[in-house]
Formats: sequence, structure tokens, C-alpha cells
Amino acid sequence: MTSADVIQELQATKPAAGADLRERVRALAAREPERHPSLLARLSLRRWTLVAVPAAAALALAAAGAIGLSRSDVQSRDAVEPTFARESATTQPGNRYKADAAAPPAPAVGAAADSAGPGPTTGRAQRYAAELTIEVKSTDALSRATQRALTAARELGGYVVGVSYESSQTGSATMTLRVPTARVQDAIVRLSSLGTIVGQHVQIDDLQGQIDDLGRQERALGERIARLNARLAERGLAAGTRSVLEARRDEARRQLAQIRAARAQTTQEARFATIQLALRTEAGAAIPSVPSRFDRALDEAGRILAWEAIALLYVLVIVGPVALVAAGAWVVHRNNRRREDERLLAQ
Repeated sequence: MTSADVIQELQATKPAAGADLRERVRALAAREPERHPSLLARLSLRRWTLVAVPAAAALALAAAGAIGLSRSDVQSRDAVEPTFARESATTQPGNRYKADAAAPPAPAVGAAADSAGPGPTTGRAQRYAAELTIEVKSTDALSRATQRALTAARELGGYVVGVSYESSQTGSATMTLRVPTARVQDAIVRLSSLGTIVGQHVQIDDLQGQIDDLGRQERALGERIARLNARLAERGLAAGTRSVLEARRDEARRQLAQIRAARAQTTQEARFATIQLALRTEAGAAIPSVPSRFDRALDEAGRILAWEAIALLYVLVIVGPVALVAAGAWVVHRNNRRREDERLLAQ
């Protein structure tokens, strides 16, 4: 007889309890108080999950918000107050130019030697580059200063490479000017008079040695070409020798053209100085707005939630394999019990 036959026979023959057994059960039920299962016993695993997950998320959000609010005041005292202190210190007359020792105060009339900075060496080819940052009072002054800077570059024999101008409530303008190196100090003096200098940088690179070296190479190549031309002018020169000499002369001419182009470019670079001018209004250097306590609390809460997520990820990485092994063991144990029950029923 199979297990299915046994189950079918048990279902067909339903045993009924006797009268004595029923009376005994009623007596026991009357003597013992009714027991209600506890809340923990009535909650299944699925119900526990539906309750625990939202509760844990709400607790994490509440903790992050509380910590963020408590730390926002500390950050405002530690970060915002020193910022105001630095800004107030830089606006004092005695501290305005401490950030850049090379930046002199706004030049007065006839103060060319004080405002122009170091100048190029007379009689030597040099690459001269200067950067100026000048502050003006308003957007109207910014417009006038931009026009005056462009006019000054043209009047000094230079030209404008590029200009960028922007203006609303505050404004700024940047431009690249090329002026003759011999008049670069005059240009810096005129540009310095447009407003208050808040930054100045000058860089000078000597190019005379490079130009002299290129000149020596040019003369050597010229002499070599002259010798090759003299050889090629000889009578009775073999065809093979002539072709070799012509190839050498062509190569020397090609090198000579490259040397002359490099020397001309270097000389042109030394003849004109480059000035990077930046103009800005005084409002452009205003103290940045301080974030509110609510913004700081949100930022801090976001950082705390990120750390909580990292901690949860670490827990899952560590506990996850153990939980998978335990779940696998429980499934195996359940299957074994089911097979044992079926075997007993089959017997």
C-alpha cells in the first residue's frame, strides 16, 4: 500500500470522538483560562518585514535630521565667522595688497617707475608678459575703462588679440593686448590708472641667446650652400657626384629656410609684449552669501545618510553570506523532515 492509499483511507474513515472524551475536553477547557497568543507570536516573518523596514528607514532619517540640525550651528560658527573675519581684514587699507607682494597701490600721476614694475633690458631680445587685475567702482566705470584700455593699446602701436566683456549688476572684462616691448612700461602705467590694482605679475624671458644661436646656424648653412654651389660649378663633374651635391644643397636650403623662419618668429615675439588685463567692479569682490541653517542641516543630513548607507552595505557584505548559509540549511532541514514524514506515512 502506497502513501497515497494510506492518506485516502484515513480521509475516508473519519474517526469520531466518544462522549467521554468530549466531556473531558470540556472540563479541561472550563478549568483553564483562555490563552491569547502574544503580538510577537501573531506576527509572521512577512509582517515583521513590512513593519521593520519602514520603521528603520524613518529612524535613520530622523537621526540624520537631528544630527544635521545640531551640527549646522557648529559649522556656521567654525566656517562662516572666520570667512567674515578674512573679508574684513582684506578690506582694510593696510592689508589690501598682502596677497600679492608685486601689486603696488593705484598709481598717481608721474608714478611710472613705481607702477610699471621691472622693464625689459635695453639692447636684448626678451619675451615680456604681464598680468594686471584692476578694480573699478561701477559698471559704468568698467565700460569706460575697457574702451580706454583698447584705445591705449592702439595708440602705443599695438593691437588687441581678444576681449571678453560681461556686465549686469556686477561686471568684468578680460582682454589680451600686444604692445611694442619698448613701450610696455608706458602701457602698464596707462592701464594702471584705470582703477585700483589688486593684482600684478610680470615675467621676462631672455631670447637673445636663442636668436644669436639661430643666427650662427643661418650663417653656417649659408657658407655650406656657397661651397656646394662652387663645387657644382666645376667642369667635368661626374653625374653621380653632381646628384649627391645637389641633394646636399637642397637639404641645406631647406634647413636654412626653417632657421630663418624660427629666427623671424622669435624676433617678432621679442618685439611685442603680451599684457593680460582683467577688469572687475568692486561689487564682484563682495562677501559670498552665507548658507542658511536649513541648507546646512540638509547637507549634513545627506552626508550622514551616505555614511549610514555605507555602514549598511558593510553589514550586508559581512552578514549576507552567513544568512544565505543559514537559509540554505533551513531549506535542507525542511526538505528532510518532509521526506521523513512521507516515509513514515508510506510505512
